[in-house]
Amino acid sequence: MADIKIVALDLGGVLFSAGKEYAKREWKENGYDVDLIHDLLISDEAQQLRKGIISDNEFWNNYFKTKVPSNYNAELIKQCYYRGYILDEDIVSWMKRIKENSKSSSHPIELVAFSGNIPSRIKYLNEKYQFRKLFDKEAYSFDCGATKPDNYFIEYLIKVSFPEETKDVTIQHGKPLEGEQLELFKKLGKSILYLDDSPKDAAPALRYDINLFIYERGHINNLFDKFPKLKF
Repeated sequence: MADIKIVALDLGGVLFSAGKEYAKREWKENGYDVDLIHDLLISDEAQQLRKGIISDNEFWNNYFKTKVPSNYNAELIKQCYYRGYILDEDIVSWMKRIKENSKSSSHPIELVAFSGNIPSRIKYLNEKYQFRKLFDKEAYSFDCGATKPDNYFIEYLIKVSFPEETKDVTIQHGKPLEGEQLELFKKLGKSILYLDDSPKDAAPALRYDINLFIYERGHINNLFDKFPKLKF
């Protein structure tokens, strides 16, 4: 393993619990069709919301409300979804140790949020937990018009992580890097550790030689078994 300079963390499923799993209980208690709601939250329109192509209002009021029965409270459904995201204290504690260690280290590590997310959910979670202060940099799907699993989103992560080293490289949707530029990104990728809870979402990272770890809540010691140098 090369020296890690960047730790990139997914939000839902790593820094936070997977919100939909907790929300399903509340939806069911309110008599809502859980499967219908779940399908709408992984729909093409939901992906457009994550990519910043449509707004929060367009998704919830112009799309979502037209797909559910008239007695469904879309705002309640959204709030159940958002408050289902609960901080993983093991990850938070580890991130704080990384930041503290980096203050005096000759090889500091930067923490990067890497998430296919929704602006209003980021706002909600930050107001509740102030989690953004844990990160040095952030790479969100709605800032680049792409989400997981997309090579472009991985390339965007590398550019956010290493802005100086990649300033002369232009990335394009649907045109993954090749040749010398790909080799540069693979070289930089070796210095990134990326944590996600979804093997499918994380798979494109392997093309760029990024160190990958699939995280399972409650099992942070598995991370330290694989990357013992990162047990601060």
